[in-house]
Order: sequence, then C-alpha cells, then structure tokens
Amino acid sequence: MTADTINATLPARGDGMMQHTTDVILTGHDLCLTQIARIADGACVTLSAEGMKRMAASHATLLSLLAEGSEVYGTTSMVGAFKDCDIPTDDTTAYARRLLRSHALGSGPAFDVREVRAAMAIRLNGLLSGQTGASPALARALRDLLNARITPVVRIYGSIGCADVGLMSHIGKALMGDGEVMVPGHDAPQPAMAMLRRHGLSPLVPGPKDIMTILSSNALSVATVALSVTGLRRALPVSLGVYGLSCAGFGAFRAPWRAALDNGTMAEKRVAAFVTQALRGDAWVSRGHIHDPLCFRCLPQTGGALLASLLRVETALHHVFNHCDDNPLLIGGEILTSGGSLLLELTLDVQMLLQAVAHYARGSMGRILTLCRDDLSGLPRNLSLRVGHDIAFGAATKLAVDLGTRILREAAPASLYQVPVANGVEDEASYLPMAGRALELQVSLLHRLVAQEAVTAFQAVHLSGNENVLHGMAGHLYARLATCIDPVSDHIPLCTVFDAARDVLFTGETAISSPSSLLFGSDSILREHHENA
Repeated sequence: MTADTINATLPARGDGMMQHTTDVILTGHDLCLTQIARIADGACVTLSAEGMKRMAASHATLLSLLAEGSEVYGTTSMVGAFKDCDIPTDDTTAYARRLLRSHALGSGPAFDVREVRAAMAIRLNGLLSGQTGASPALARALRDLLNARITPVVRIYGSIGCADVGLMSHIGKALMGDGEVMVPGHDAPQPAMAMLRRHGLSPLVPGPKDIMTILSSNALSVATVALSVTGLRRALPVSLGVYGLSCAGFGAFRAPWRAALDNGTMAEKRVAAFVTQALRGDAWVSRGHIHDPLCFRCLPQTGGALLASLLRVETALHHVFNHCDDNPLLIGGEILTSGGSLLLELTLDVQMLLQAVAHYARGSMGRILTLCRDDLSGLPRNLSLRVGHDIAFGAATKLAVDLGTRILREAAPASLYQVPVANGVEDEASYLPMAGRALELQVSLLHRLVAQEAVTAFQAVHLSGNENVLHGMAGHLYARLATCIDPVSDHIPLCTVFDAARDVLFTGETAISSPSSLLFGSDSILREHHENA
C-alpha cells in the first residue's frame, strides 16, 4: 500500500466498510444539497455508526411488535384497497416480490442516472433515522449499489406524488436481482442479477418491512427537485451577470439597485448588493431619460422573488432529506400510520419557485426584445452591424419569445389535480413529480434564454463601444464570450452562436463561476457590504 493509499482511507465506520476521505457520511439527520449533488455525481457513501445503531434498534422493535401480533400496514396486511386483507405468515417473501412487481409501473423515458443515485441516497439517509423498522441489511444493500455505481433503470411516469410507489419499486427490484440497471462502461441497460454478481454482491433478502420501506418514499420526486434546485442555484449568479452585460449594452441606470438596497425585502437587497458589487468595475454611462423599461428596472424585484423562493425550497428540502415520509412510521416503540407521504408544503414551495422562475425569464426575454428596438435602446434596429443589409437579431426574437413562453407555461400549478385511486382509499396527492419535472425543464430552458440574452447583450456592448470600460463581471463575461463568438452578422447560423454561449456560461469546466456569498450567505455579510458601500 502506498502512502497516498494510506492517507486516502480512515478506520472503518459503523457499516463495517473502509471510509475514504471523499465519501459522503450519511447520518440520518444532516444530509444537504451539496452532498446530494456529490453522490449524484458518483461519490461513495459511508453509513454512520450512530445511524446504523438507530436502525438496528428500530428493526428489533418491529420484530418484537410483530411477535406480539401487532398489525402493520404493508407488512402483515396488503396495501391500498386490500389493506384489510392479511398476508399469510408463510407467504411473506413471495408476497414481497409480488408487491414489487405489481407496483413496477414506470413508463416512458428513464430517469437520469444522477437522479436515481440521488434518490437512493435520500431513501438511505431516511432509513438511518431509525423510524422505519427496516432491516440494517436494506441500508447496506442500498449503500453497496451506490458504491458499486449500479443504478437501477427507472422510468419517469407512474407517480402522482403521495409516495413514488410505482417508481421506487424498480429500485427494490434491482436490490433483489430483478430488472435492469446502468453501470459504467455500458451504454445500454444490463441485467441486475448479472451486475450484482460481477461486483460480488448478493440479492437482498428482505426483512418484514423492507419492501414497504422501499416503496413508501417520495425519494425520486425529491431528487428531481433537489438536482434542479442545485442547477438553479449555480445559474442564478451567472444570470445576474448577464443582466449586467445587458445593462452595459443598453446604458441602464443603477439607481434602482440603490433603491432596493435601502427599501427592498431582504432577498431584493441581496440581489441588489450582488449586482452592485459584481458590476462595480463596469463603467458604462447611462444614456436613457429619467428611468429604464421595467425589465431593467425591476431586476432586484424579479431576482429577489426568485432568490426568496429558491431559499424557501432549499429549507423544505433539508427537512425532507432528514425525515422519513413513510407510512407507517415506528416512533417511541409504536407503529403509527402517517400522512407524511403527502409532501404538500414542499410541492407548494416548488410551485411558487416555478412562478418565480417564469417572472425572471420574462424579464430576460424583455431585455432581449428591448435591446433589439432602436427606439428604446438607441442602437441600430435588431442590433444589425449593417442596417438594411443584415437581419441580425430580427428573427431571433422569436426564439426568445418561444423559450420565455415555454418557461411560463411550466409555471401552471398542478397540486390541485386529484382523482381518488385505490378504490377511494387514496384520495390525496401532491403531484410533486410533475412540479419537479416542470422545474427541471424550466432550468434547462432558462440556460438557453440567458445564453441568448448574453449574445444579444454582447452585440449591444460592441455596437455601443462600451467594451473597453467594462472591468467588472460584465467585462469578464464579455471577454469570455469573445473567446468563442464574434459580433453577429448573417454569415453564421445564430443557433451555433447561442449554443457556444450556453457552453461558456453553464456547461462543464468552461462554465463561468461567480462569488455568490452576497446572494446565499448570512445576513451579516449583507449588512457589512451595505455599511461599506
């Protein structure tokens, strides 16, 4: 063993495995968005000793209650409309397989591997709370799949958001060697049993409540929201910088930022502080009269609403990551039926975020259209380098409207759409899966819209002659964009230019990073900035 290998490992944790310094340690109570993203991207997990002790104690209590003849939904009884039907004690293992297969409802395209890995981590962390009664073997099996990078294939359609039972079943099937999985080195799905054997893993032999515990979770819907929120959090500072580049091209006033710093909500103050600080070195001259169009003037308000909604969802996610949404729960030595699978508060917060993203996108679309109007910007019509010869951005405004309208369409709330299922026993649903998918699409479309705004602003700065006075974030963005695009003429398809800008702004190692402590840091950081301004 080399010195590097020795330094890369620590003594074994409560799960009996060697822990690497890059592992995410799951405890059952402090999982956060950053860790979820790391696991989604391939980080291994370690199970804390304390969490495994809680789980073992919970499982022992469950076994004791079952020995005393206690009734446990989904364990001693069937589910849904057949909740009053008992499961024969000699049929529990066969029933577990039937339960999984009867709920294997996933249809349509598959979840991304990152989303399924995040879902497994969320479900696994919930087990360590010690409130499910599941066996420690289930936790170890989920850990082993994550660490071997064996990812069950799960289709996206089949859940209405009161536990993803029709989707989580596919994870349960893979644990038992059934169904298909994705593994590194293979583009196509592989048989689960073959991949378990290749990695020296045995199929799960489920404990009495293990299958119900796998099913009774919203982990896939929560994972979709969590990864979309992570992407939006990364995109917001860059999007605000692109707004600054638009301001430089338009010659916008900075007064609305100062007004928000003194008179805005806390979120509005954060956004105003960020753009004030980030664009301090960008010395464009305001050339309008009295005030600018609202798409420029109201950025602290649209950005502030987006930030406030984003932070609200992050708070709700942190609770969900570290609490069980099972039915039933094992608390204080009792089996308690629960309605915790209805994550309605999180869903409503996500729906508010969807609307906030839509408002922000409408502002981005508005700035693209305004920059192209010679009567408002004072620049050549459609930002043409040769007026009357080049069409320039004339047709591209349709793309901006298309992207903006699609983002707006995804903001429609879905949580009130409910049809009773399971013979009327299940008459509530959150539609969190639909809200999560809408947010995922919105973030993807917002990247494209902001990239188009960046190219439009780049052209406006070039035409205004302001590029040489930009030494803040707007100048940094202009310089980075200039490495991959030139001022737009009619000789290059605009789709190529927009895609190149999107790659620079948001994709992989080329993505532009920005200090975001004023947006996401403590209120004391904001007060310190205000006092020093």
